Amino acid sequence: MLLAACAVSPDPLTVLEKKERIAADQVLMFGDIEPVTAPITLEQAMARAIKYNLDHRVELMNDAVSNTQLELAHYDMLPKLAATAGYNSRNSDLASSSQSILTHTQSLEPSVSQERTLLSSQLALTWNVLDFGVSYIRAKQMADRGLMAEEQRRKVVQNIIQDVRYTFWRAIAAERLLARIEPLMRKTEAALADARKLEKQLARAPLEELQYQRALLGTLERLKSLRRDLVAAKTQLAALMNLRPGTEFTLAVPRQEAVTVPKLSAQPREMEEVALLNRPELAQATYQGRISASETSRILLEMLPGVNLGISGNYDSNRYTVNNAWASYGVNVAWNLLTLVSTPARLDVAEADQKLIAMKRAALSMAVLAQVDVAFLRYQQSVDEYATANDQADVERRIFKQLTNAGQVNQVGELAVIQAEADDVFGVLRRDTAYANLQNAYGGILVSIGADPMPDAVADYKLDTLAGAIGATLHSWENGSALQRTLALLKETGPAKESGEKVSVREQPMPTSARPPSSDSSGSVVAFLEDAFHHAGPAGPIPAAP
Repeated sequence: MLLAACAVSPDPLTVLEKKERIAADQVLMFGDIEPVTAPITLEQAMARAIKYNLDHRVELMNDAVSNTQLELAHYDMLPKLAATAGYNSRNSDLASSSQSILTHTQSLEPSVSQERTLLSSQLALTWNVLDFGVSYIRAKQMADRGLMAEEQRRKVVQNIIQDVRYTFWRAIAAERLLARIEPLMRKTEAALADARKLEKQLARAPLEELQYQRALLGTLERLKSLRRDLVAAKTQLAALMNLRPGTEFTLAVPRQEAVTVPKLSAQPREMEEVALLNRPELAQATYQGRISASETSRILLEMLPGVNLGISGNYDSNRYTVNNAWASYGVNVAWNLLTLVSTPARLDVAEADQKLIAMKRAALSMAVLAQVDVAFLRYQQSVDEYATANDQADVERRIFKQLTNAGQVNQVGELAVIQAEADDVFGVLRRDTAYANLQNAYGGILVSIGADPMPDAVADYKLDTLAGAIGATLHSWENGSALQRTLALLKETGPAKESGEKVSVREQPMPTSARPPSSDSSGSVVAFLEDAFHHAGPAGPIPAAP
């Protein structure tokens, strides 16, 4: 039986187990998602992403784990209360005799003072004062790690909102243009088929016919490439909102006249001050500094002797004992003298770690300032590019209208009308893409200053309530009221303190009684800059939040 117990073989998953896992995962992914029943606005897309996005839900679950760990750290400060009970038996009497120290002869005949079978129990309460102090410091460090995790969750939410903002306006372009691309492609394919028939009939010169077909094929290729890019935009938005792949939904497409350029109500210098106050990465670095400072206190505390206080109640069933039940208490002192030798080196390491964290925080601050300036410059450039693209789209629209009228009276050929319509479609695409880049650049500024998309509290967590709260908060950042309010609080509180406490508006899109685990804030500053500049820039889709 012992040899059989040691024989362990691999146990691969069965098909049934895999099917059960798939079903369970699909429930986690899509089980509680509210169906789409109306066109989705930008605020509703952001609300869905905050409520259902799996990256954010992972952070919330980490939040609960971190809170449990903090509660567990509180229990480490309590005394130890141990209850023990035992049953012991032997096959012979525990007899003993005594020997004279002077004559070395037996001075007492063998006797028994303990029964063969014994029952015993004890309830002991012990408390180590040194362990209490160390556990208290560790609990404070755990609380700071929880605050670091909360800042990490803020960063994830800000990045998700930024991703939704850019992808939504890309999807708006798809919603506008896909309805025009399909008919235009059919018209181009029909013109190409007619041109091939005419080529066989030798109605025109062969070279002229082939050049005509080449122009049509070039237009068709551009249209197919455009359709491929536009179809992917809605898929990306659906993934951010955690909609099941293949779910049909429409977007609330605003009229072109209602599309406005978001305004900035602050100068770069003011935005830099807000960024240094609000950025989650800087708060994480400050909390890490507090953890390192607490480590120094823990090292000094461990130099002291440990004082152990104890009291217990005892019972023994031995009938030879006069007092079968008794209480005991005492104080013990233990001191590991070798800690006196190692403490100076440990303190040097802790001090060096604090200096390193302070330097990394300074480097992060410099990176944040650079990101704010770059985001501001890219925003200005995006505004200029959008104005040019808007004018160009207007020109292409008027050219298409003129050629359409000329084609109706046979003043121009079908190829010119098709190419003019294709140019009009591409002009609209360039305008909508420029606007998406403009929104991305504006959102990059909000990310660079650490602007939270949600207020401190909401009435409930229904999608309409969340969407309304997001819309109001983002509007307050756009009109400058939130930024000016943060600047006023900054002036009232005076210079920034090492504690890293924030006075900015904090977002809480979901209950945050717990906090997610932290990530290492001491990562590469170069990698941080690359990621930060990418989220602030207008070019290209933004990757999913880490």
